[in-house]
Amino acid sequence: MSLGNNIKVFRKKMGLTQEELAGLLCVTSQAVSRWESETGLPDTAQIVPIAKALNVSTDSLFGLDANDYDKELAEEVIFKANSIRDQGEQKKAAIAAVDYLSKMCDENPFNYAIQMRYVQAVAHLSRFVEFCEELSANPEKWQGYVKDAETRAQYVFRYSNEQELVDKCHYALAWIYWHEKQYEKGRVHLNALPSISNNMIQETINSYYVYVEKGLDGWRESVRDNTQNFVRALNKQFVYTAESSMWDCPLEETVSHCKWALTVIDEIIQNEKMKAHCQGFYRDIVKYLVGAYLRNGMAKEAAVEWKKMITKIDEYLPLCDKIRSMNKDDVLSAYGEKAFTNMTKYTPDFVQEKKAFMLGQLKSWSDEKVFSEFEKLIS
Repeated sequence: MSLGNNIKVFRKKMGLTQEELAGLLCVTSQAVSRWESETGLPDTAQIVPIAKALNVSTDSLFGLDANDYDKELAEEVIFKANSIRDQGEQKKAAIAAVDYLSKMCDENPFNYAIQMRYVQAVAHLSRFVEFCEELSANPEKWQGYVKDAETRAQYVFRYSNEQELVDKCHYALAWIYWHEKQYEKGRVHLNALPSISNNMIQETINSYYVYVEKGLDGWRESVRDNTQNFVRALNKQFVYTAESSMWDCPLEETVSHCKWALTVIDEIIQNEKMKAHCQGFYRDIVKYLVGAYLRNGMAKEAAVEWKKMITKIDEYLPLCDKIRSMNKDDVLSAYGEKAFTNMTKYTPDFVQEKKAFMLGQLKSWSDEKVFSEFEKLIS
């Protein structure tokens, strides 16, 4: 991307008109217009003031670091971090995942996706701090993680042009501050996130533009991607409600919500292209439903729901096997990039790791005798 185009992009991102940017730099609006149209370039002495006015680095202004990072490496690191997080005792595993990501951040300072994932990992860890002896006995260690998360999030905010990475950092910080009881600071990041409350979101009209630009095939892909995004958002709400309900609500309320949510997901996955965006959420909802039963001494009911989940997994694995045998471009065209990543990594070994992690969580939430009975019923 050219210098002039970058100035235009960053100016609009800041919500500035050409006249307003010109006023900040003490130049004419015609000068800004010439820069952006490439009919003229700013003097070298103006580069730093322009970067400061647009709140970006000079490297970003010249397009040297905007999105230039190894995305495949980021995927590998994130997958490994998730595997570390989901092995062993969950509090220690969460710390191990943060430490691993910290090391990878230091080794890859310009990989914004890895920096973002560190912030997310600290947000995940924040839910355990109160119950983790290692962190409660050493609060300086936890505050060090928080400070690093804030620093790395600011780095993403300042230098990355990928809105998804920026949003994920805001989202993670909102969770960190909620657990820290720093609600005002959390609200700042919460309010920076997009909202579906007014329904005036790009997905509802984007497909019409894509149809004009790319024709019917492009329209079909756009509709698929939009629907997948809506499904993920809905499923996330289902999971968060199930988790909170398991801990704080009467059993009947938790069961009612979880079973309704699972029924909705069952309908959604009748469309094969939605399955990759439901499987993990389905698994987590069942986990909280099973947890609710176990916490109420109902091992038989818990075992019934667990077995239903295993059947759902067994139905999904053959589809993932098929995907791994297909040409990558064909899969991307049919299912989309996020689904491709999910399904290619959904192997029997991956499933076993997830099952072991979930059983470890359920055991920690349950009476020992009730959990022992549950284990016998599902073996």
